[in-house]
Amino acid sequence: MRSWLLCISAGVLAGVSNAACTNKCGSNKCLGAIAADPAFGESFCSSWLALEPATTTVTEVETVTSTLLNVETALTTLTVTTATFTVTGSERSTIYQKRAPTITEADPALPDPTDVIASQCSSNDDRISKACSCILSTATASTVTVFETAVSTAVVEAESTVVETVTDNVVATVSVAAPAVTIPANIIVNGGFEDYLKTGNILPWTDTKDSTGGRLDIVNGVNPCMTGGSYCAGGQVVVRPYPPTTGSKYIAIRETFVGRPSTTYAFSFLYRCLNYDAGTSIDILYKGSVIGSANQCYNSAAFYRPTGITFTTDATGQGEIEVRFRNSGATPYLYFYADDFKAIAV
Repeated sequence: MRSWLLCISAGVLAGVSNAACTNKCGSNKCLGAIAADPAFGESFCSSWLALEPATTTVTEVETVTSTLLNVETALTTLTVTTATFTVTGSERSTIYQKRAPTITEADPALPDPTDVIASQCSSNDDRISKACSCILSTATASTVTVFETAVSTAVVEAESTVVETVTDNVVATVSVAAPAVTIPANIIVNGGFEDYLKTGNILPWTDTKDSTGGRLDIVNGVNPCMTGGSYCAGGQVVVRPYPPTTGSKYIAIRETFVGRPSTTYAFSFLYRCLNYDAGTSIDILYKGSVIGSANQCYNSAAFYRPTGITFTTDATGQGEIEVRFRNSGATPYLYFYADDFKAIAV
């Protein structure tokens, strides 16, 4: 039983005097008027005493999770989690809204409870305040929960998982023995110039007429033979160089070849001189250095083959031979025939 009811029914409060009850709850008439309708009385007293409701605000936070699954095709998953909270306030919490009409207000014939309270309390503010404090001291606390939704503005670094697949191209390595290269006995290519009949040139031979002057003819129909016919080249194409009478006073032909590594070769060829003088000669160079010469010119149709001219290849076997036809005396109309160039390992 509520303690303030004792003041109304027995005029005493828990065995104390009526004066003590009056000091605590005010006039019994005033107290009884307010307590006549408990629900209305508590609402009235809350307004009278200007009690503000204790409002608890619960914030719902939206949590965003971003997941990156692939660097090529990015799939983003957005998960929104909304938490539900229930908070019970330890203090009295009241939300005031427009009060629905009571039976008294709905029936104009019945007095307004507010007027009854004012009358019974003699419009005495102190009496009303004491009565309301007494009534609300044992009122049941209300529970109010106010929800507020907020979206977090914090930037959360997304946890990303990148899956990368690397495919290595595996190329099988097969060891294949290099084919054997057969180096011919004579490492000079097209030494008889017979390829001219098929190609129209004497490659891989080249000449120096553009830089040294002079002239180089390719003659078809000559088969060089040595004195007495002891040896004939057996072909029909020869070169006919005309060295210049000025400047370098020579014209040369040269060829780059591949021989056996670190091998000594003997170099020879057939030649004859026409309109020559004492200064007529032929120099042979290997990689730019003179390795021999020939100056045997005879008033004869026979060809001569010089001997004793050698060179040695390096570890690569590559080399270059150059044959210079000289006109040191600047003799007009000097020219040569040459054919059957050979370089054979000794």
